[in-house]
Amino acid sequence: MKVAITGATGFIGRELVFKHLECGNSVKILTRKNKDQLTFPVEVQVVNGDLSDAGDSLPSFVKGVDVLYHCAAEILDESKMFKINVIGTQNLVNASTGIIKHWVQLSSTGVYGKIKSGLITERIHPYPYNNYEITKLKSDEIVEKAGLDNKFTYTILRPSNVFGKGMKNQSLLQMIKIIDKGFFAFIGKEGASANFIPVENVVTALVLCGQAQNAKGKTYILSDRVTIELFVSTICNALNKPIPKIRLSKYLVKLFTAVGQYIPHYPLTSSRIEALTNSHVYSPELIMNELNYHHDLTLEEGIFKLVQYYKSMKKF
Repeated sequence: MKVAITGATGFIGRELVFKHLECGNSVKILTRKNKDQLTFPVEVQVVNGDLSDAGDSLPSFVKGVDVLYHCAAEILDESKMFKINVIGTQNLVNASTGIIKHWVQLSSTGVYGKIKSGLITERIHPYPYNNYEITKLKSDEIVEKAGLDNKFTYTILRPSNVFGKGMKNQSLLQMIKIIDKGFFAFIGKEGASANFIPVENVVTALVLCGQAQNAKGKTYILSDRVTIELFVSTICNALNKPIPKIRLSKYLVKLFTAVGQYIPHYPLTSSRIEALTNSHVYSPELIMNELNYHHDLTLEEGIFKLVQYYKSMKKF
């Protein structure tokens, strides 16, 4: 099988490249980096190009491709999000029409919005709340429309918080550091949700979405969930540290954070407080039932691996 991957130098895309190489597939990537800046094996075909540039690079990138994985997105720079996440997706769709067989779109559960409790399934109407999630939903809608117009088949995968070695988002590693130093305290009521998914599981799901016939035209949520208490205790056990016993009022913590946000390196934000206290659950039931997906790593196993990575980083 011939696959093409955008975002291949990113956290998830890079793991996907190596997974397909292990499967014996031909892999092509689109990147703005020079080949001498890359550390992929020589068999990976590199196409230099930019999603926001509808030039010759995109037709070259998609030529002869069976499955295209669209993993590229602008996450940090809001001034570039529409250009890359929306216009870039449309440019790639235009180049792919009638050329590729199947498109796998890497999305995010964030498009469902700020839901604080309850079970979230694919039937929930998306309600994105920030510029990144708004542009990601627009990107999904462009792909879905192309699929409905029979330009190619498609599958959309929406993972929750993806973690693992090499991730750019440092909030989980910062949490491990705080627990390691003995400064962590629980916030609010017991039983809040930790909705995460190891990167290894995301790659497995992406490959399934690219190969399974019954995945065509579908959108899937991918997540795993434990209570925040079990999540923290798993980290503590991996660190050989005692489990925190202090529990603070959510109301008081929010008051302190309103002032603390002006203090350099203050660890809490309003979004992190919500992440530590929400009780919503993202359901992976549909992808499990329809594609026979199962977690390669449990959430606890993934966290243990991440803590080992954290320990190795402390040595430098």
